[in-house]
Amino acid sequence: MLERSASNGIMTRKKAGVVCLGLALAGLLCLAAAATDRRGAVLAEVKAFTDRFNQAYESNDMKAYWPFYADDMTQYWEEGRLDIKEYKEYWAKQLADGTKILEVKTEDPVFHISPENDAAVAAYRIYTKMLRPDGTTTASWHQETDVLFKRNGRWQVVHLHDSPAPVEK
Repeated sequence: MLERSASNGIMTRKKAGVVCLGLALAGLLCLAAAATDRRGAVLAEVKAFTDRFNQAYESNDMKAYWPFYADDMTQYWEEGRLDIKEYKEYWAKQLADGTKILEVKTEDPVFHISPENDAAVAAYRIYTKMLRPDGTTTASWHQETDVLFKRNGRWQVVHLHDSPAPVEK
């Protein structure tokens, strides 16, 4: 009888161990599901941010456009590297001279979110149609990559790279 009782005690401990392991795995699965849900929510935030960012650009409303950028933003494009101060000066001159954005559309977006959900990359093709000071209209496709950081609960562009898109064949 003593042997059987000891055996039952061991079995009970094994069962308890299996139950604990099962609960631990269930907890990990719940955490993974929550992380996946959070990642989906962050991806939706970044997509919405990118849409609003490009809509502000298209609207020619620089007061709405500039808050999308961080104060320490850098940018590479055809004219070289600019910081936020230089970019604002460039656009102020363009608008004062009569340049106006007529249309912006994007396609082929790709998004990457950091494991900590506080940084993201948005890469896409962007079409821009503009009215130039001489009255001519230009249109072109470019490739754009926006690097975003979430600081103080708010997404901002910290780096932007823009280059002409290759001609499609």
